[in-house]
Amino acid sequence: MASLKKNDTPSESPPIKMMPGSSTGPSYFPFARKGNVLLGIKPQGAAAGERWGLSECTYFAARLRSAPENGLFAEEDAGKKVVKLVKNPGNMWDAWPNVVWEKKDISRASTTIGVFVEGKFNEDKVQLNKLLDAIKDGKLTLKMAKYLVEVAGKENMLCGVNDLAAWLESQFKPFFDKILEHLAVASAVTDEMKQHVGHFNMEAALLKKVYESTHPGKKAKEVEPDAEEQEAGDSDEDEDEVE
Repeated sequence: MASLKKNDTPSESPPIKMMPGSSTGPSYFPFARKGNVLLGIKPQGAAAGERWGLSECTYFAARLRSAPENGLFAEEDAGKKVVKLVKNPGNMWDAWPNVVWEKKDISRASTTIGVFVEGKFNEDKVQLNKLLDAIKDGKLTLKMAKYLVEVAGKENMLCGVNDLAAWLESQFKPFFDKILEHLAVASAVTDEMKQHVGHFNMEAALLKKVYESTHPGKKAKEVEPDAEEQEAGDSDEDEDEVE
């Protein structure tokens, strides 16, 4: 057994063993092994697609690392009745021929994998819903897990694809939760605004009411004009000078 039992049915198991990063301590999940070389994954998070010219997408990334096993699974190896002899790779990168590596040295090889999905993390409900649809029900992490199996080779896997997907889901969960929270707030803002359609309102009062209705227990703060606005001529003295 490695990090999780080699099947696709979640079960009780010892704490997950993690590979160390170069400076991050035990942070990579080892999901594949070839001889004395492990292949591990560490989710990095998400970024707006604008930086790659895809303004309607979000980019999800993870770091892939190949490094020596260094006795991490010595206890499991010692308990095996039949030891499968596998030739140790000559280095950290040739062990995984399907990977295009960014960094390579005697102690490790590493690279980044990622995927663009439709939708954006902003206040637009349409974009948020697209993003949510791409990740909900474990769709994104299962897709990532299947890709990692292809990269590593099914015969080298230390765990089942569903177990790998479940671990990835747990790591991305904080970001997924933020999407749900933003979507709930955006929906609440829309519902609140609909109640004021056709009625004149003081904008500051309306925004204050919307903020407080979508942030229970918090009071909206009055916003003072910043220095840039003052320099642009948006001062109180200029507001009455309408030609």
